[in-house]
Amino acid sequence: MCYRRFGGGGWVGDFVLLFFLSGCALSDLKTGKIPNVLVLLGVASFGITVFIRGPSFGEWGWETGTVFILFFARILFTAGVLFPLFLFRMMGAGDIKVMAVTAGYLGMDRGFQIIFYGLAAAAAWSFIYMLRKRILLNRIRYFLNYMKNIFRTEYILPYYSASGQEGAGLCFIPFLWCGYCLWLAVNGGMV
Repeated sequence: MCYRRFGGGGWVGDFVLLFFLSGCALSDLKTGKIPNVLVLLGVASFGITVFIRGPSFGEWGWETGTVFILFFARILFTAGVLFPLFLFRMMGAGDIKVMAVTAGYLGMDRGFQIIFYGLAAAAAWSFIYMLRKRILLNRIRYFLNYMKNIFRTEYILPYYSASGQEGAGLCFIPFLWCGYCLWLAVNGGMV
């Protein structure tokens, strides 16, 4: 398993990442923001987990320095891939940082599985919410007009700015936390 081989830390790593995501989810629910100090604690928790595991990892005997280089490379790659969502103001910077740390911690394949699970949970919840509030067609119309406006003017506006729908956003990190819990349940984590 890639996650365990590259320094994830086994059940200790599962617990540390769950603790990190729980703190970020609570902060996102309470304040709507993810403080940078929580992201730095997530990075530091990876370092602590690496040193708990020892100087080499897995069947290939990867050294600690290589594990850290891969960790930061995965963080930078994930942040780069998700950065357009921030540019379009469809996702906050804190959300992207937490997803990048998660992918850095677990590896690209497992990290993007968790991000996918989180996005799927958020999409399902949003769809049900819009159906219950009877605003689904309005939101689809708004999105299509937004995209048409971008192509027409060639200028990127924040997604909610022109509509007066500032409260239309949602806290994503609790859904990422749910995605991680689902991933743990499916893959038998912390056993």
